[in-house]
Amino acid sequence: MIKVFTLCPQGLGSSMIAKINVQKALDALGLESDIECSGVASIVGQKYDIIVTIEEMRSSLERADQSRIVYISNFFKKDEIAQKVEAKLRELKLI
Repeated sequence: MIKVFTLCPQGLGSSMIAKINVQKALDALGLESDIECSGVASIVGQKYDIIVTIEEMRSSLERADQSRIVYISNFFKKDEIAQKVEAKLRELKLI
């Protein structure tokens, strides 16, 4: 089971779009997942395999484990999300 947080500034609308697109990417890889939408403050102390967020959130995540963060340019770019999520999971040897 892959645990993922999708983050946006407020943890509302755009992180939900990211959740849908990350879910599609993980489904295509045949992976079971638990994906939660969140804001940065909500992930403190949480366990996760990866975080998926936009580049603009980089400064807000300076203290997070950068090796587990997938930065994307836009939550609507399904192909970019699928490619980067798969690459990160392979890098972390989770698939």
